[in-house]
Amino acid sequence: MLTTFGLDLLEEAVYRELSASPPPTAEEVADRLAAAPDLVRGCLDRLLELGLIRPSFEAPGEFTVVDPILSLRESLAGQHEELMRRQRRVAETQAEVVRLLMAEASGRPGRGEQVERLLGRDEVQRRVDRLAGGTTREVLAFVPGGARSTPELSAARRNDAALLSRSVSIRAVGADTDSYDAATLAHVRWLTANGGRFRGCAAPLPGMILFDGSVALVPLDPRNTAAGALQVAAPGLVAPLVVLFEQTWASATPLEDGRPTTDDLPNSKELALLRLVAEGCTDAAAAGRLHVSHRTARRMMAVLMERLGARSRFEAGVKAARRGWL
Repeated sequence: MLTTFGLDLLEEAVYRELSASPPPTAEEVADRLAAAPDLVRGCLDRLLELGLIRPSFEAPGEFTVVDPILSLRESLAGQHEELMRRQRRVAETQAEVVRLLMAEASGRPGRGEQVERLLGRDEVQRRVDRLAGGTTREVLAFVPGGARSTPELSAARRNDAALLSRSVSIRAVGADTDSYDAATLAHVRWLTANGGRFRGCAAPLPGMILFDGSVALVPLDPRNTAAGALQVAAPGLVAPLVVLFEQTWASATPLEDGRPTTDDLPNSKELALLRLVAEGCTDAAAAGRLHVSHRTARRMMAVLMERLGARSRFEAGVKAARRGWL
């Protein structure tokens, strides 16, 4: 079970020493393992961070072990709570930014090039083409859910290809890709295959495109994107939009770590292996339960870790739980 947490040999040895009854002091652990006290203290810090040990109630200043399965469950719960907190902060920021922009649009319609109204989809697309043609550094975009029309996707492919050919960075945050149709999802796959970056977000997203961090396009009416858009160049309004994007990007899920396609789903034996490892089984024990060889179980686990982009079994358990596999 301890391998799930990615412990090195000394950290695991320290944990096992502390499992004795009564638990030894840190100095006694160092003596038993013939290890430098500073190294043992570093191991204790790491075990505390992972929730595998806690301060002892009976011996102040010393530590006692925590059941690894309990620690793993608490860690997964903590990961979920932190994700929910981030999404709430992002939603609050989105609401405030949209409120500011709508107030600007309704209260001061004539501010020259600082805030400009663009009416209708055709005018908006012409402006997107022009701004994309002059962008030299970065494009940031929110892509709301739902299918996009063939003309929209063709225009997006044309502009994105030109931007990427000039080494302009493209980062996009979209709604859960389950809400996209096949053509829209194919464009997302094309974008990431050609150097763009895409992440998914469960929170509702307003439409938005930022060019070089200085000009933004946002819908006139988020509920009716056909109405047109606002082009915003006022630094005081663009700056919070950049902050909003970066906050959302930080809490979003990379496409490769997001909801899997049918081909990415683990088969029944792989799911069983993940569950057994999460319950604390070693590869050898899991192999016996699954009626496969030890080598096969190790290979299956390595494939699952690679598919999940995990560097340890613990991280694999967290990511598998996020995907709903466990």
